[in-house]
Amino acid sequence: MSDFFYAAATSLLLSFLLTPLLVQFLRRRRVLDEGGHRKIHKGFIPSMGGIIIFLAFLLATLLWEPIEVVLHRRFELAALILVFFAGIRDDIEPLRPMHKLVVQVIAAGMVVVAGDIRISSLYGLWGIEELPMWLSYCGSIVFVIFITNAFNLIDGLDGLAGTLAVFSFSFLCCWFYGAGNDSEAMRIACMIGAVLGFLYYNWQPASLFMGDTGSLVIGFMLSVSTLSFIRINGSLPDVSYYKFPAVLSAGLAVVLLPAFDTIRVFLLRLRQRRSPFLPDKQHVHHVILHLVQTHAKAVRLIIVGYLIIAGLILYASKYLLDDLLLLLIVVFCISINVLIRYVVNRSFKKEQVKKFFVK
Repeated sequence: MSDFFYAAATSLLLSFLLTPLLVQFLRRRRVLDEGGHRKIHKGFIPSMGGIIIFLAFLLATLLWEPIEVVLHRRFELAALILVFFAGIRDDIEPLRPMHKLVVQVIAAGMVVVAGDIRISSLYGLWGIEELPMWLSYCGSIVFVIFITNAFNLIDGLDGLAGTLAVFSFSFLCCWFYGAGNDSEAMRIACMIGAVLGFLYYNWQPASLFMGDTGSLVIGFMLSVSTLSFIRINGSLPDVSYYKFPAVLSAGLAVVLLPAFDTIRVFLLRLRQRRSPFLPDKQHVHHVILHLVQTHAKAVRLIIVGYLIIAGLILYASKYLLDDLLLLLIVVFCISINVLIRYVVNRSFKKEQVKKFFVK
């Protein structure tokens, strides 16, 4: 266990020490994110903090993981590097959505097809076990792309995305370690340390944002790690202490907040006859922030609420099967969406709702 601690400490130290240097460099180069419009922050704040997150993670991984493990995971590492450079390009000059999608399809394909990290079964959901190969590949690639972008979309408050990532990765790291998969746990421990070191500078008032460089890298790794969690959990014997019988529900609990928020916002935009890809302020974090008024309170409320919900789902995953639990999750998400709309309509006048959330 000490190696995992040292790996996380290494990436944390690298991230913590290198971040001020990046901030100075970005300020000198005037690579700044301007506030206003739909941006919540004011003034000019350096972005692209994901550069430090990725470098700290990569250096710690190469230092602490055996070379044979690194070579075994070469496709996953190569895909992460591809996403990293796409994120840098997008932060400097926004990529066209189609170009970004092509890069993500290639990266996801490298992991799913070449790396063979995929969902190969529905584990008894609706009586379905093994999936056809083509469906397994396509479904897994779509899952990686969707969660990657969903995580990117929740990066809207200082410290929110990073804190959410730390909690999700911490659960996965502990679970992989307990289930006997040390290589997965070591890799995730390196990411936890890298994000923690960055978070010190990202809490409100933030001196640096992670940018698409960070959110895409973290979201991509979280999606791939969740795929591995589902696959390995599904292969554990039923008598294992670490087995979650509701395999798919347990995996969904890890990424529920970004997945729910993205689906919710896309459906709202379609209902308003707007492009689902057109940015606005209808995300959950925008609503919570406007109600509680401060970043810190909003982030704390969202994280605490998410931890409670995810914890309850994981607990239920020990005793229920996916057929029932997934239905309960869907009903719960619909209820939360109705509650959000009720609160918004009660808290704002009609013209305020349109001006604030849609513009």
